[in-house]
Amino acid sequence: MKRPPNEILKFPHQELEETLQEQQGMTFKFKKVKGRFIHTFCAGQLISKIGLSSQVVVGSELKDFLPLELAEYKESYYSEAWQGKEGIIYEGELEGVFYVASLRPIKRFGKVIEVIASCVDITERKKAEEELRATKELLESLIENSVDGICVTDIAGKVIRVNLAFEKIYGWLEEELIGKPVPICSLVSRNGLNRIYDQLQNGMRVLSFETTEQRKDGEMIDVSLTVSPIKDAGGTVVAMTSISRDISERKRSEDFYRKADKLNVVGQLAAGLAHEIRNPLTSLRGFLQLMRSDSNKNSEYCGIMLSEVARISAIVNEFLLIAKPHASNFQKNNMASILHSVVTLLEAQAALKNIQIELEIEEGFPLVQSSEMEIKQVFVNILKNAIEAMPAGGIIRIVSAIQKDNILIRFIDQGIGIDKQFFPRLGEPFFTTKDEGTGLGLMMCYKIIDDHKGSINISSVIGQGTTFDVLLPCKA
Repeated sequence: MKRPPNEILKFPHQELEETLQEQQGMTFKFKKVKGRFIHTFCAGQLISKIGLSSQVVVGSELKDFLPLELAEYKESYYSEAWQGKEGIIYEGELEGVFYVASLRPIKRFGKVIEVIASCVDITERKKAEEELRATKELLESLIENSVDGICVTDIAGKVIRVNLAFEKIYGWLEEELIGKPVPICSLVSRNGLNRIYDQLQNGMRVLSFETTEQRKDGEMIDVSLTVSPIKDAGGTVVAMTSISRDISERKRSEDFYRKADKLNVVGQLAAGLAHEIRNPLTSLRGFLQLMRSDSNKNSEYCGIMLSEVARISAIVNEFLLIAKPHASNFQKNNMASILHSVVTLLEAQAALKNIQIELEIEEGFPLVQSSEMEIKQVFVNILKNAIEAMPAGGIIRIVSAIQKDNILIRFIDQGIGIDKQFFPRLGEPFFTTKDEGTGLGLMMCYKIIDDHKGSINISSVIGQGTTFDVLLPCKA
């Protein structure tokens, strides 16, 4: 077949070179001449972006226009391509321009005679990757350093990620949760997860609520939960993030102030009542004393009447204890002696209801800085409550023990028990589980023990009984 003349082939060749010169990237070729990789062709707009030109590159080796270290690095890829290796790709950077180069060996009769390379400008991609990396690092920092617990789940409710604050709030480690259903959302246990997703899928951006959750160790805590969707580019919810904040301390403060407000009302009522009762009592006492001095036949009743007036006066004084703060007479007291006297006082009442009181006191029980009258009042109230809670009789155990800087006095009854839902309200004025109670007795117990820098803890099982733990500091 007759070959076309050179003039006909010349024009396509020129058009090809012009096209390569106008390309956004860069194309170059090289050969190995006497152990040196010499560039035989270089064209494209990228070459000027990296501060070079075809005239500088063609006929030169890498170290002629690049720093020696960079030249040696790229020559290692040149060597691999010259040995016939396919698919060699590497990234480079010059003058702030990033590019990726792909080398392809050209073979004739199985021998490499030349290597052709194409380069693409990836500067914008690199910038986007850097921005993405910086954004990711910022988000990671925000997540890990957040004081709120963050949990990310898929649409099936399985954990993808939790942060350190979540681990501290709930007690689970991230490795324990990954790929498993989120263990803390109370709404999930009530089949509420689907409802949450429906609301989020239908346009709700954030769902916030307060609830009570259970930690890994079983402790119940109050939390504020904020649930929001994570959507893909098409707007479909693909995951869900929940932010937890432990509000237990806030709830305790609110409960404290709520009880304090009620106590203030009770105090004002008690003060007014005491004032109104005291005035006629003073007059009654005076007239009774006059009658008693008279030797008439009714004088024998005056002593009884005076004792009853004194009893009413004592009750009024107790009202005043509620109404205003008072200075307690704190001194070192023997808790064992106080417990023995309380048991002796109420033993007869307990026996009438077929109740036996067992007192166990640890040896070497320390003296405690306290008000004997007030502590005795606490023990009497708790023991009377235990007796009244055991209509069928049984045993009440009072166990005392030393715990580091505290003493523990535990009252264990076998009564009807208290429903756990009532625990937060125990100690509130006028709240009681008894038909004829006022709630003021237990309220005073809490107040007295709080004044002694101690605490009262209650545990109970319906039908099995209740345990009252009184903790008092004993450190000198």
